[in-house]
Amino acid sequence: MPRPPPMTVFGNLPSAIRASLVAVVGAAEGLVVARSGSARSKTPFPKSTDLELALKPILDACGFRHHHDLRHPRTGDRFEYDFWRPVDGVAVEVMGYRADDEVYKDIVKFHVHDGTRVGVVWVPRWKWISGKRTETNHRAAMKALAFADSFMAVDALVAVVYDWSKAGEGTWQLVVVE
Repeated sequence: MPRPPPMTVFGNLPSAIRASLVAVVGAAEGLVVARSGSARSKTPFPKSTDLELALKPILDACGFRHHHDLRHPRTGDRFEYDFWRPVDGVAVEVMGYRADDEVYKDIVKFHVHDGTRVGVVWVPRWKWISGKRTETNHRAAMKALAFADSFMAVDALVAVVYDWSKAGEGTWQLVVVE
């Protein structure tokens, strides 16, 4: 029997939502994604928006809405999740190479929206700086999720950590890692 795709869970993830997320991650494993636009570094991996668009058919099939408008409960300011499934309150944010800086903003969105029960972040394993990889993205995201778990108004926070392997000229294959 194949092992379930890796996810790090903080909090209490309901079994039906866990099964749904395992199916999404399993379907996403191995996606071939091209980078849109030119790369600004020696590591021309796809951007978070490229991965987001590649994930869209999978998440659409599972009842998620892409870029659904939400409102801050106090200010009325507009914001959105990358993907939102209102039936069970699952929000998904796809992080890119700046995950170490941006993950906090996305986690706070999970807390602000009353209907959110589970927040999921897709975070790259490595941050590439001047052609060298560092663990900054992964470490920062896990630390932020662990801190947030102690005060968040959601049932669970989930991290799906990914990396890229070369698939062909200008394309990369998604690899989900632990």
